[in-house]
Amino acid sequence: MSQPASPTTFSPSLSKAYGARIYLKPEIHSATGSYKDRMAAAAVEEALRAGATKAVVTSSGNQGIAIARAAQAAGLPLLVVATQHILPFYRDELRRFGAELETVPDMKARSDRFHERVAEGYFPLSVVPEDRGQKSQAGKSGYAAIAREIVAALGAAPDFLILPVCFGDGCSGILSGFRELARERGTGIPKFFMIRAKNTEDVAFSITADITTPEVAATLEATGGWSTYFTNEEFLLAQRLGREEGLDLEPAAAAPFLALRKWAAASPGIPAGATIVLLFTAINRER
Repeated sequence: MSQPASPTTFSPSLSKAYGARIYLKPEIHSATGSYKDRMAAAAVEEALRAGATKAVVTSSGNQGIAIARAAQAAGLPLLVVATQHILPFYRDELRRFGAELETVPDMKARSDRFHERVAEGYFPLSVVPEDRGQKSQAGKSGYAAIAREIVAALGAAPDFLILPVCFGDGCSGILSGFRELARERGTGIPKFFMIRAKNTEDVAFSITADITTPEVAATLEATGGWSTYFTNEEFLLAQRLGREEGLDLEPAAAAPFLALRKWAAASPGIPAGATIVLLFTAINRER
């Protein structure tokens, strides 16, 4: 399966407003409208190489849809274990892509059921919170292409990358791409500015993580970056800012727009002339 690409485009308006070179990279043009498609393609390929005949993933959102599509295309039966709050849209999309859905009351039950299914012979296509730092997300290598596309578009690595994160598979995979390029071409590694949500009731539930996982911690340490949590109101404001720039994104994915504004208002603010890429991870599904 080929990896989906997304454009990295210069924003004259934001660059002028913030005194820096601002680029936008919306990961919304792939098959399911999410950067999870990159991981999903690589994860299913990994499962098939391992001889898997059935697979399981824990997800209540974009990851489940992306893996369901990739699994259907490969003819790999897939079970998705989700909590009961999974939205109707995601239920419908999972059915459309031929996945079996099993819902459980809460996150602990989700992890328990996932472990049970793996013990029954299902190939694991996700990592539950309890296993973070011990096991790696299948297909995480698929995210490395994002770094390569950014460097190809800019001719060099940016100074900063702003993106929403949850448990950190995406940021960790992208970082691996920048590291590969640093070894191959001597390019730099940007500082990662990561935005997260804390509450499962948040409009940005897709990036809810009330813990700092080993992946997030390692990315922060490796890049000298930082992270912050946004509130519901801030995510919705970010979504409005995205629409002003012509991008209809889910609230979590739009977070880099507001992060840029808040950074500019802080001290010492955005370094003059810095090169900054804003990575947007998913389309708005509430249409």
